[in-house]
Amino acid sequence: MPSTVLPALVLHAALGMLSDVAIARSPGFSLGVLLFIGIAQVFVQVWVARDALAYFGYRPAMPIVGALSLYLQSLLIGAGILLGLILLVLPAFYVAARWYLAGTILILHGGGRRAAMQQSWDLLESRWASALGVMLLLMVPMLAPLLVLFYPLPFISDHGFVSLLVVNLVAAVGTVGGYLASVSLLSLVQPANTELREVFS
Repeated sequence: MPSTVLPALVLHAALGMLSDVAIARSPGFSLGVLLFIGIAQVFVQVWVARDALAYFGYRPAMPIVGALSLYLQSLLIGAGILLGLILLVLPAFYVAARWYLAGTILILHGGGRRAAMQQSWDLLESRWASALGVMLLLMVPMLAPLLVLFYPLPFISDHGFVSLLVVNLVAAVGTVGGYLASVSLLSLVQPANTELREVFS
């Protein structure tokens, strides 16, 4: 397991708690808080994904400071998924599944955002259902804060800080698990040693 996983879980949980507290105390600054937290989480994503890619034998090209490029790519992907949701729910899931590897590919190659999205689209042409399954499975813990917000459980709502910590740790497991799952899926679809085979063929 990559060495960055545990620190990333703690960082994501801390960022989630910071977001919850900041929004509760200053609702007028919610958008700014979410923007800051989103960018900070993308830096953590690049850090974890680079470590996981190296663990699987890849040499990631994107430095950690290149995280803003990944953030912009996530906005493009989000717009595509939103368009799919507006048209119909099923296309949104299909588009999200086909672009599931885009962030990891961008971190690996450090190239253009649209090129990474196209490569993900091409790689998952016949395996999009696997990506969708992984995505939906990991979405459950990521949505834990929303579930607790709308359906407060008695044993969580009575304990303030502890409940905030537990909910954000569960969400962090889903988020960091999503980064690791994306790298793992890429290693299955396009193993690291195929790059060497292409060089020597």
